[in-house]
Amino acid sequence: MLIEIGILSCVLAASSQRCGIENRVLSVDSSGEKITITPNCSKEPSLLYSASLESALAEDFGLVPDVRNVLIERAEDNLLVWISIDNPTKEVRERVFQKQFDLIEGFPEIAFDFNLISARNRSPQDFASSAKLIYSREDS
Repeated sequence: MLIEIGILSCVLAASSQRCGIENRVLSVDSSGEKITITPNCSKEPSLLYSASLESALAEDFGLVPDVRNVLIERAEDNLLVWISIDNPTKEVRERVFQKQFDLIEGFPEIAFDFNLISARNRSPQDFASSAKLIYSREDS
C-alpha cells in the first residue's frame, strides 16, 4: 500500500495545472504488460510508469521491414513523428498507417502528427533536422 501511495503522490505532483471540479485527476491503463499512470489536467502528458513512448514507437514501426528510420520531436502540444520508408508501395504504406492507428488508440492522451516520407537514401537529418532519431534499420 505504501508503494501505491508513493506512486500516486508522484503522479499528482507531476501535474502542472489544477483540475476543475468533476475532472479526473489521473488515468490508469493496465491493458498491456505494464501499467501506465498519466496525470490529467496537465498541458503535456507525463508517462511515469511504463515502457517509454519512444520504445513503443521504435518497436512498432521496426516490425515493418521497409521502415528505415523513425524520428520524433515535440512541437507545442503535438508529438511529431517522421517515418521514412524504402519502398512506398500501397501495401507498405497501409501497414505503417495501421501501426499509426494502433499507437493513437494505445496513447489517446498524446496528439500525434505522423509524417510518412520516402527514404531515397537520405540521411534522417535531411528531412527532420532537429528531431531525435529513435529507430534506424541497419542493413546486413
